Amino acid sequence: MSYIAAIDAGASEIKACIFDLQGNEVASASRSCPSNSPETGWAQCSSDILTTWPVSVLKDAINSSDISVKEIHAIGVTGSRATIVPFGKDSISIGPLIFWYDRRAKKEVKNISKRFGVDEFFNLTGIPLDPTPSITKIMWWRDNQPEIFDAAQIYALPQTVVLNSLTGDGWYCDDSNGSYLGFMNLKTRSWEENLLDIAGISKDNLPKLVKPGTVIGNLSNNVAIETGLSTKTQVVISGSDAGCFKLGAGVKERDVACMYIGTAGVTGVIINKPIIDPRLTCCPAVLPDHWDLDGLLLTAGSAYSWVRDLLGGTIKNKNELSFKRLDELAAKIPAGSDGVLVVPHFAGAGSPIWDTKMSGLVSGLRLSHGAAHLVRAVMEGVVFAELHALDAVREHVPNINSMQLTGGGGNSALWSQIMADAVGLPVSIPQSQQSTCLGAAMMAGVASGIYSNHFEAIDSMTTTQRMIEPNLENKEIYDVAYQTYLNTIETQKKKYSNE
Repeated sequence: MSYIAAIDAGASEIKACIFDLQGNEVASASRSCPSNSPETGWAQCSSDILTTWPVSVLKDAINSSDISVKEIHAIGVTGSRATIVPFGKDSISIGPLIFWYDRRAKKEVKNISKRFGVDEFFNLTGIPLDPTPSITKIMWWRDNQPEIFDAAQIYALPQTVVLNSLTGDGWYCDDSNGSYLGFMNLKTRSWEENLLDIAGISKDNLPKLVKPGTVIGNLSNNVAIETGLSTKTQVVISGSDAGCFKLGAGVKERDVACMYIGTAGVTGVIINKPIIDPRLTCCPAVLPDHWDLDGLLLTAGSAYSWVRDLLGGTIKNKNELSFKRLDELAAKIPAGSDGVLVVPHFAGAGSPIWDTKMSGLVSGLRLSHGAAHLVRAVMEGVVFAELHALDAVREHVPNINSMQLTGGGGNSALWSQIMADAVGLPVSIPQSQQSTCLGAAMMAGVASGIYSNHFEAIDSMTTTQRMIEPNLENKEIYDVAYQTYLNTIETQKKKYSNE
């Protein structure tokens, strides 16, 4: 037997999975990422989770299986975009990891806007100018913690750090991840000098850009000894998490949308030419000569975690409040949550609004409503936010006829049904909900020669677990509720524009 491993350095957890060549998960291990907020809007943690955890988690996954390490031929590496860590001399981290959803760099956004221009930034990079891209965080260090900025030799993405930890050599970033660093010219796929000058750094302070699916090297001797793997095991830069999860969900056609509900949310398609729309993001895809056109939600599953934690204080046995239990509560409430509406922009609004001033909102509550109404309303609100982004995508790709749903939301039968009902299209749930790791493994399989091309890898490693058809009666209810959602958004936008 042959196997492929994958590591996903995400914003919510560090995960390692091992797959056979049919895409079956034979082992996995993970650790949840801590996050602290010294000030409102901040989100950071120790860089140790990237420098030490990935190898340990990989080792845990290997030890939990009964396969021979000699049969693991390659390791694909992916990770969250825009999350950034500064490294100084001797490859030692000199500051905290700042997560992509950190909102501290608002002044730096204004600085870039004045010196470069909002439209110019978007047209060059393919991503909107807000506190998300790494350039704003690097500039924040420059303006607020110059001791870190002056000592920094390399600013590394999670993927970059994991690759360095595995091979012991070099700093790399693939161009599907490069866009969200905020320095990459979308057309030339190179670092843009004007943006480097604005940030006060050189291209030597950023990782080397390579194509997704590039073999970076082999496992270092130290990592091979720790994990039991061979030093001949190839390490592959698989691509961004947003690119890999589409591959892992089995998306390879233009008329299929991929919806992801994890910590954040993504609604996107794979296209064969770049499309520039300021409501959406456009980045190189992991598939050669293709592009990801995505709507990004800053909160999705994190809103569900919020309502779980909020309700936890009202339940005697907090251990009973699992996500499964929340689903059971919400399933007792009819579509539309009896008028309760949640706008889930708890960290500001992403696509298609891109407004850091936007906030979460709960409306329609009455004394007759209970906790279950709020839970279902959060689930519906996240779906409405996904649908809002999908509407923008469909203006460019109008013939979408089905959706793939992956991430934690795909594990919920209720959330999957709400998605199908609200959008009015069939929803396919892939067999593996580890779609990001699976996509990273596919990229490693192609790079190492196990598969002849990406489409063979998709056909070999993905299957459908179940297909969900929309309930047309619920669709009528959700059409009305969605319009109320859009009206509420417009009211919020007018309020913030007048402040």
